Amino acid sequence: MRFKTHHEAGRKCVLLYVGDHDPAGLLISDVIKSNLMDCANVKGVDFDPSPIRVERIGLTREQIDDLGLPWIENLETGSGKDLGDPGHPYHRKPYVQNYIASQGRRKVEANALVRDLRGSRALVEAAINRYIPASWPAEHEARLAPHRQAARDAFAALIAVRS
Repeated sequence: MRFKTHHEAGRKCVLLYVGDHDPAGLLISDVIKSNLMDCANVKGVDFDPSPIRVERIGLTREQIDDLGLPWIENLETGSGKDLGDPGHPYHRKPYVQNYIASQGRRKVEANALVRDLRGSRALVEAAINRYIPASWPAEHEARLAPHRQAARDAFAALIAVRS
């Protein structure tokens, strides 16, 4: 509903995503978009999510190197099976083979970002600032200030009348 409200108000809707650097993690942004599209068919939703842009902002190989994030020397999945094992049912899938060819049988989990909070914050802020200027929060506060003061004054007047 949040995306629908903002889209109807004429805003560009972007969902920023940080995911694991592993075969499945690199594909999840496509899955997120597909899941959003599936929601369009839910009774009562009444919203076409196709204008929503899903942007994967991390983890990239460059970010891993820049932030000094640790590699895990396996491709074990949440089910405990290793995609690097030729006996794994997905091992021969092109996305797995392409990943192994370029990255090896290793991965980096997105939660490794906690090792460098400043760098991680900079990564996320840079992505946000591609869509919302860094000056926006202060400008927004300045626009709201008179309305907040008017609300305070109105409440004070109501309290004074009741006293």
